Amino acid sequence: MSPETIRKMIQDEIPDSQVETSGADCNFTIIVTSPVFEGLKPLQRHRMVNDIFKAQFESGELHALSIKTQVSK
Repeated sequence: MSPETIRKMIQDEIPDSQVETSGADCNFTIIVTSPVFEGLKPLQRHRMVNDIFKAQFESGELHALSIKTQVSK
């Protein structure tokens, strides 16, 4: 899975999000910033992003994803 694919999948599901990615192969670190996260607890934000990749985790296409979320204003 490429960083560009990860970025596009997140931006398709979370409108107005800014996504930074680092890593390679099937282990990535991402920072997602979006106004959609306003009022959500950190765990809720994390689950929102993690759920986008449910199928990729199940298939093994994606092994590890470190997620940091931030609210943009």
